Amino acid sequence: EQLKYFEIGGKLVLRPKFSGPITSITWKHKGGLVAEWIKDKVPLEYLGDLKGRSELDLTTGTLTVSNMLKDHDGLFTVEINEEVLPGSFKAVGIRNLNQTKVEVIMRPLTCSSEAPDCTLDCGEDFRDAEPVQYFWKNGETGKWESGGKRKVIINDEKILNFKSFTCKAKNPVSENESDPLENPFFSGEPALCSTEVVGVVMRSVALLFLLILFVWFFWQNRTTFCRCGCKDRENDI
Repeated sequence: EQLKYFEIGGKLVLRPKFSGPITSITWKHKGGLVAEWIKDKVPLEYLGDLKGRSELDLTTGTLTVSNMLKDHDGLFTVEINEEVLPGSFKAVGIRNLNQTKVEVIMRPLTCSSEAPDCTLDCGEDFRDAEPVQYFWKNGETGKWESGGKRKVIINDEKILNFKSFTCKAKNPVSENESDPLENPFFSGEPALCSTEVVGVVMRSVALLFLLILFVWFFWQNRTTFCRCGCKDRENDI
């Protein structure tokens, strides 16, 4: 049984695994006839609730059904040359995500920079659009990473560096991306990690040491100059 997803309102294309000349073909949906043809005996005829939507390729046996509805979910089977093929198709209709609002929802809605953490949800209602995969992007230039529908952000140095968060929902027939949501913990300036803090402290200590060394040398040279000047004046007298 092969799982075949189709977009609600779109097309379903079923290609049987068969090679060679076809002399007869019968397609069924939920046990009822969809299309039937027998070479030189029965002309191609479409039947059942898919009549007017179906198109059969007599060379390959491919069945194409247009304007599929959710009610058209179900099992499709095919018989070629009076033999039922071992493979069947389980059709499942899903909604195009472009018809669904995808947004990053922060919980609680009043989450602020004082909170220890916040929860982000990628959209709310994806009914009839599943199965859905979720992807998250940190910042404006970050890479998409696979994740769950829910993402927890912790108020720490790493998260402080990202200005926003964006999510993307994807299913077998479509995908849709949210607008960026501003990071409630973003301070406007990149946060320094521990190694950067140590580097800043070390540079400050080094500069202070050089300043003290410069003052000490300046004072030593001034004292030496004064002693030499005083001796020269005494000798002149």
